[in-house]
Amino acid sequence: MSSLSRTMSSIRIQSLTKWDKELKQDRTHQLAATVLKNYSADDALLNRTRLQTLESRIFNTQVSVDQLPVTNQRSSGRCWLFAATNQLRLNTMQQLNIKEFELSQAYLFFYDKLEKANYFLEQIVETNEEPVESRIVQHLLKSPTEDGGQYSLFLNLVRKYGLVPKDLYGDLPYSTTASRKWNTLLTSKLREFAQDLRDAMAKGASEEDLAAMRTSMQRQLFEIFTLFMDLPPVQPDEEFTWTYADKDKKLHTIKATPLQFARQYAQLDDTKPVSLINDPRHEYGRIIEIDRLGNVIGGDKVTYLNLDNETLSSLIVQRLKSNRAVFFGSHTPRYMDRKFGVMDTQLWNYEAIGYELKQSKESRIRYGESLMTHAMLITGAHLDESTGAPLRYRVENSWGKDSGKEGSYVMTQEYFEEHCFQIVVDIDELPAELASKFTDKKEKPIVLPLWDPMGALAQ
Repeated sequence: MSSLSRTMSSIRIQSLTKWDKELKQDRTHQLAATVLKNYSADDALLNRTRLQTLESRIFNTQVSVDQLPVTNQRSSGRCWLFAATNQLRLNTMQQLNIKEFELSQAYLFFYDKLEKANYFLEQIVETNEEPVESRIVQHLLKSPTEDGGQYSLFLNLVRKYGLVPKDLYGDLPYSTTASRKWNTLLTSKLREFAQDLRDAMAKGASEEDLAAMRTSMQRQLFEIFTLFMDLPPVQPDEEFTWTYADKDKKLHTIKATPLQFARQYAQLDDTKPVSLINDPRHEYGRIIEIDRLGNVIGGDKVTYLNLDNETLSSLIVQRLKSNRAVFFGSHTPRYMDRKFGVMDTQLWNYEAIGYELKQSKESRIRYGESLMTHAMLITGAHLDESTGAPLRYRVENSWGKDSGKEGSYVMTQEYFEEHCFQIVVDIDELPAELASKFTDKKEKPIVLPLWDPMGALAQ
């Protein structure tokens, strides 16, 4: 850039003075400035007229069971575990005729932390040839065991460890529900281990030496884990006994292993779920993978099929009509009001203060303005009576009963199309030509880097 160009591009004090004088003569700007200097922008700009149109919580298509209790992930990033287990608890509640039930999120959280730490060590070994300053190594070092995850990672855990009722292994107040300190201690230790491994490999350590180092590290990490959480009381293939009361207050007793409970009572066929996304940066109909995103060594990769919003919406409706809830990922809390329980792009009247955003969904992803940050559950939809197209959805969140309307939100179709990215369905719910994208594997997938926004839910 030339010196003349720099001079012309610099902020000029004269311009600021001129613009300020112009804006002080603009009554609309002055009114907006007065309001925003005295009130919260979220409260002042809330579109009450729009809100009234969304007050109706009637949905003409929804799952048959109101899932209770309302779940609460509290100060943790376990939304994906809550959304996935809330999806499966519907099966258990219907099968056992239970009024209230939760699967243990803490059980999976413990093993996810354990597996992610070991997966991190594996990635450090695999990227040994990369300079430590490289983007991939620096990204691995940034947050190796954060709370986030993806549905593929959930399946990896359940295949290995199964599921148990929350009665058997519940949350703890300062580890599962408020995990920041635990994550900080783990991250510092893992960065130290990363240096130890890279230094050893630089000196020509043998595979046997590295394996011994890894075992020692696993032992030290387990010691840290058990400072914050106890080892779950039952192993994946060990039988437990669980007594529950049904809706008629009759007591029943179940004997099962965690692996059996996942299959028989949560009714999870881990070969069926597939993840679909809407990422307009890439061609629809293509398989997309996130490189090096995982938790269990040897587990499934994070893999999506990229589809248009119309197809995703129709699959949601189809699944709801089969009495099955839908796991989905969105950019939350963007355009979400927690008090009223609404997710809608028109909920705040920003145009009234002259503020307007013009980027498309594709551009927002490219420029860091939009990404997948939160997982929830769709449990209902209101369909247009003439076209059958969804107008709004009923959303089950995991922020407790004081969030939204007793934990429930209404999400408009416009919001879904603009700020949602992923849904999970079963492969046999897809048309044959789409299902074949997962099974044939003839086409080379689009591989996105670990730091791509489509992997952000797992950060």
